[in-house]
Amino acid sequence: MNKQILEFRKTTHFMFSQWDRSIDDQILNKILPYVECSECEKDIVLVLPSFLKRKGVARDDETCLVLIVKKNLILRGYWCDHISYLFSKEKNAHFQILYK
Repeated sequence: MNKQILEFRKTTHFMFSQWDRSIDDQILNKILPYVECSECEKDIVLVLPSFLKRKGVARDDETCLVLIVKKNLILRGYWCDHISYLFSKEKNAHFQILYK
């Protein structure tokens, strides 16, 4: 796996978990062009199943992809089917939702 994809760099933590969590570079290549980084401490990108379906990478009708980025650095990524808890947990984050 590459340490950089498009204009984003991957942290070592992300790269260690990327393979285990089945978030390959093909998926990232289809999603990252739509991610807009803010100047906030942390950006949480919620990629909804409708967007994933349109890009041909959906797992099912309920599972979202969550990416945590800081500027152009990918900190974490994981699949999640209950994203509502993020809104109460991450108080100082900027949320971006990718859908349809």
